[in-house]
This record gives sequence, C-alpha cells and structure tokens, in this order.
Amino acid sequence: MVEALAKPLSDSVQMYLVKIKRLEEQINPVPLSFLADSLCISPVSVNEMCRKMQEQNLIDYQPYKGASLTPAGEREALQVLRRHRLWEVFLVEKLRFSFEQAHKMADELEHATSSDLADRLDDFLGNPPVNPQGKEIPRGEEKQTQLKTLPLSALCAGEEGYCLMEGLAQNIQDYLNQAGIHNGGMLQVRGKTAEMMLLAASGEHVSLALQLCQEIRIIKTEKNKQPQVSRPAGRAGTEAIIKEKVHMEKTETIKLNQVRLDRMKIGQKGTVVSVGGKGPIKQRMMDMGLVPGSEVKILRVAPLGDPIELTLKGYNLSVRKNEAKAVLVEIEAEE
Repeated sequence: MVEALAKPLSDSVQMYLVKIKRLEEQINPVPLSFLADSLCISPVSVNEMCRKMQEQNLIDYQPYKGASLTPAGEREALQVLRRHRLWEVFLVEKLRFSFEQAHKMADELEHATSSDLADRLDDFLGNPPVNPQGKEIPRGEEKQTQLKTLPLSALCAGEEGYCLMEGLAQNIQDYLNQAGIHNGGMLQVRGKTAEMMLLAASGEHVSLALQLCQEIRIIKTEKNKQPQVSRPAGRAGTEAIIKEKVHMEKTETIKLNQVRLDRMKIGQKGTVVSVGGKGPIKQRMMDMGLVPGSEVKILRVAPLGDPIELTLKGYNLSVRKNEAKAVLVEIEAEE
C-alpha cells in the first residue's frame, strides 16, 4: 500500500480526489450516485474506480453509504486544489481571463504542475490566500485552517487585504464587480471618514459607504517592514536623516477630502460619494450618470458660478449650481 502511494497518481485519480473533496462540503460520505452525476460518468465506472482508490488508501468506501477521503487522500486532494487555485489566480489577475475560462484551463494545468512549479508560482503571486472566487488556497496541511477575516470597515488608511464577499446580495456583488472589486481581489484603504471609505481596487479608486464596508470581509495582509539602516555620525548623518524625513513627508498616505460638487475648482477630479436631493431633480442627475462611484472632472464654470460644466464617463455635462450642491465628491490630495 505504501508502494502504491509512492507512485505518481494518475490524472483520473486526482480528478476523483478533488471532486470528492469539493462534494464533502455538502455531504459526507459522498454517495457514489452523487459522485457519478457530478463527473458525468456511469455509476459502474465510479464504483470500480473507488474500489481501486480504497486499495491505495486514498478513500474509505462504505457500501450503500459512499466514499470519504482518508488522511492520505485528503493531503493529495489539497495539493491538487492548491495547484488549481493558484493557476486561477494567475490566469485571472495576470492574463486577464474570465474566471470561467481560468477554471477550465486550471483543470488541465493542475495535473501538469510539479510541486516545485507550484511553489514558485505561489511566490510569484505573493502567496495569495484565496482564489478569485474567495475559496481558500491550501498550503499543504492535512486539514485546512479557518481563514481569519475581519470587516473591511475595520481597516485604517494604508492597510490592505484580500476581499471576500460571501453572503452579499447578488445585485450588490454585481455593483462591486463593475467597480473592480471582486472575490479574492486586493483592496487597499486610501482614505476613511465616519461615513465613507475610499479604496484602491484593480487600479481604480472606489468609494463605498461605511455600512456596506461592514458587510465585506477582508483577509488582512501585513506589509513587510523596511529594514533599519545605520546612519553615519556627524554632519553627513544629519543630512541623510533630513533627506529621508523630507522624502517620507512627500510620500504620506493619500487622505480623503470630501467637498460638494459646486465647490470644486476647475481641473479638479473626484469620485461621486452620494447624490442628495429628492424627486425629479435627483432622478435627473442620476439619469445623467451622476451616481456613486462615477468619476467627474470640472471643465469650466460660468462667470456667476452657474452652470457648471464637467466631464463624466467620456462626455461633457452641464449642471445647475443648486443641483451640484446635492452631490458629494471625494477628492484625493497629498498631505
């Protein structure tokens, strides 16, 4: 039995192990009829394969009940899942495939990936804890540990983490996906107020209400600390310290600055936080595209301050000053 485990597992055996591992989240032991339907394979073929896998000590098969992974089978399944989900991250984040495309390609790549290649791929990607669907990427342990998460609202400016959106309504997830926020993606907090958060996601800035941020879970990442460098004594050392201090002041974290649209200056850019007002006026502004998350830039202002011309989603738009007063915009400004 030990000799059997020492041999590389066939692609078919790996496929069965991963499928059983996934189905165990729903039912355990996994009925063979359930397994056959999931694999689109005849029950007879599934029964024969499961008996072979039991001889290899990969599963525990109980007639009329089903199959469950042994500790050895669990280890093998986790390794295949690890390779699969690492490829999903690579294909989605680096090559810009859709998740559906990445998932299909990862089904093939997982079998042709050595442990060394998986380790290098993991390091190259920065050791992501989850795949683009927010599913944990195993680290090789026999049992997966529960991921430690916290609300996005608990993060401070400059902190970052991987996004998890399980449990959110589908329409909210769709909105977040359109804004560049998706399961398994990296989020960085760029600014925070009592009501809003400004986030960096997929190369864009997105503003979300703090109430919504409380519903989004985050796997917080710890940034590497900069190593301490010894400074030479005397005047040269003092000058080096002063230069470093000036550099740090210039690279302070971007902080959030919220103003009404009517108070923005010509050339200023910002992201719409909220649209106030009510009735036809509010509806008109939202119909024009002035909705939370949209980016605006002030082009010109009439001599008496009314109307205000701005660019929005690639076209120019004029709004009355009294309408602009109801629109709150986030402006980034370096301290």
